Amino acid sequence: MSDISDIRKDVMTIVETSGKLARPIPPDKDLYSDLGVESVNAISILLALEGRFGTTIDDTRFIEARTVNSLVDLVAEAKLAPGARVA
Repeated sequence: MSDISDIRKDVMTIVETSGKLARPIPPDKDLYSDLGVESVNAISILLALEGRFGTTIDDTRFIEARTVNSLVDLVAEAKLAPGARVA
């Protein structure tokens, strides 16, 4: 999978299910302050993203990526750049 629209779709699904959020999720809303994602759900989201996309995401960068859009960018950076690793 290397298409950004596929990445966006999978990130959205992971955030909805692991974050225990109602659909649809506005991709520009803050997952924590606007949508109420709790820390335990954030950990589930992080682990699911790493598992699905086969990459390691630095905890600090993950926490700084507070919207679906920013999570998509973070994952795409790892998946679309040859030899890239998000850390």
